Amino acid sequence: MKVKRIVKVGECLNLSAKYKLTYHIGIDDQDAIIISIASNEGGGYYSKEWVKLDTILAKLESAKRPLTSFSLHGIFEGKSANTPGFMFAVLYAEGLVERDIENPRVYLASDPKPVIELIEALINSGTDIKVSSNSDGATPSKSEPKKQPAKKSGLHPLY
Repeated sequence: MKVKRIVKVGECLNLSAKYKLTYHIGIDDQDAIIISIASNEGGGYYSKEWVKLDTILAKLESAKRPLTSFSLHGIFEGKSANTPGFMFAVLYAEGLVERDIENPRVYLASDPKPVIELIEALINSGTDIKVSSNSDGATPSKSEPKKQPAKKSGLHPLY
């Protein structure tokens, strides 16, 4: 599936609230709303493929209750086990699912109409966000290591 235009770039935490995810919402050639995970601050593999929002909503509708990230298994071509969990975090951030008050480890589907209306407003306004991307769609397994500042020991740096 190819994106025609990106109408929203969002950020959210993964489901364990440890790492930031970046995601894109766009439209395809048939003007269907599509979503993709763009980056994962915490490392780990995932698929950057675009998935139709209608496909996600249909999967949530037919899934066993209560909902978990396992509810999205089977809609991604990529084989990474991380992708459904990352997409579920996006759905939570966008308000398409909400935590169950009685059991905060599981989720309930929300009414998608307000979210879809907001996305359609972006589409209708002509929003077209340009983003740079990896041509191969690969992501490193870990975040780039940050260089630690040299300790001041009073010695020459080679010692």
